[in-house]
Order: sequence, then structure tokens, then C-alpha cells
Amino acid sequence: MPSFKDTNDREWFVTLNVAQVKRVRERLGINLADLQEGNLLSRLADPVTLVDVLFVLVLPQADEKNVTDEQFAAGLGGDTLTAASTALLEALCDFFPEPQRTLLRKVLAATKVKRAEAITLIETEGDEMIRTAMDKAMNIKTVQVGSPTGD
Repeated sequence: MPSFKDTNDREWFVTLNVAQVKRVRERLGINLADLQEGNLLSRLADPVTLVDVLFVLVLPQADEKNVTDEQFAAGLGGDTLTAASTALLEALCDFFPEPQRTLLRKVLAATKVKRAEAITLIETEGDEMIRTAMDKAMNIKTVQVGSPTGD
């Protein structure tokens, strides 16, 4: 069962079933079961929407722990938000029957690979990328050393 820990070291288990899909749809107007809609993942990319969906899904656990939606949201940010997002996506994969499940797992795996590649790119070439972007943003021309005119 997918899970994540918040910044207060509370563990939350994320499962998805028809009752929970219905509860999220009724409370938030988001249909977690409609992959054809095409904007589900982009909507879940918004951290506020993601946390709202997660809270509705873990509501019984939050009630047991006496955690309000504000307290729940305050416990998520940075790496905990990434872990929570991954747990939700894994639960979403588990919710669907085959062959959708296999397809979604492949998409999730490819997403994890791309995220790792992006982190590696930032670590290896990030400084140069930042310098180039800053130069463009500030409209600075690179001046060659040894040339009084910059030519």
C-alpha cells in the first residue's frame, strides 16, 4: 500500500477505491477515475490541489490522528510533497484494472526516470544553464578577454 511521511513524521497510507473516488469528486469536483479528461495530472501538479485530494483520501486516518486539513497541509512541502505525490500516483495505478494498470505503471516509471535525469542534468550543467539564463535575462553580452571592443 503506497504511503508517505509528512514533516511531522506522521505516516499516511493512500489507497483508492470507488468510494474514495466518489468522495473526492463530490467534495472537490475532481474525477480521479477519468483518465480520458486529460488534465488530471496537470491538476494534481498544483500542490494545493494535490494536498486537498490527499486529505480527502486520508480523511479517516486524519480523524483518528485528530489532524485538521490545515495541519495536514502544513506538514507537506519539499520532499514530503514529492513522496505524497508519488504515493497518490501509485494508488491511482493500483485502482485501475488491467491493462490500464500496466500502462499507468509504465508511465509512472518513465516519469521517475525523467525526474532523475532532470536532477542529474541540473547537478552537472545547472550552473552554466543558470549563467546563460541570467545573461539573457539581463541582456549581457559576453566580452572576450584581451579585446578592448569585445570582438
